[in-house]
Order: sequence, then structure tokens, then C-alpha cells
Amino acid sequence: MEDLLEKAIRELSADTSTFKVLTHLSFRGPSLPGLIAEETGIPPGTVRPALRTLLGKGFVVQQDDGTYKSKIAFTEIISDLYRRREPRI
Repeated sequence: MEDLLEKAIRELSADTSTFKVLTHLSFRGPSLPGLIAEETGIPPGTVRPALRTLLGKGFVVQQDDGTYKSKIAFTEIISDLYRRREPRI
């Protein structure tokens, strides 16, 4: 079975707001939509749909206090991005 990070990399382009929100949550930890918008500079009207997408795909969970939490660890994302980078000569 495909792991969650592989699914996220396949389904989300790294240059999208949705991927940026996921990465932010992975790094920062549980956050409310307004705080995500404030800390990332992504408009709240973009953050909320991104969170709905991430929730629907199973990449985040919404906790009882209303915060959203990534199900993918930041270290996994960074390790994958580092592994995929072009080798230096």
C-alpha cells in the first residue's frame, strides 16, 4: 500500500497553496486556519479550501479544538524533497 507521503507527493504539486499549508502544519504543528494564514501569508480564503482538500484526502485531521494537524511528519517531507533534488556536480 502506498504510504501517505507518497500519495501527497503524487496528488499535490509542491508549488500549490495546498502543499504549502500541509508543509506548514507538518512543521508548526496543530493550527487554526487564521493562524496558518497569518504565518504563511496565504489568504484565509485560500487556506480554508486547502484545509478541506487536505482533510478530504486524509493528509490532515481536525482536532476537537478546531485546529488542523498534519498526519505527515515534517522530517518525512524534507527528507523526500532532499532525496528528489538534483545531484550537485
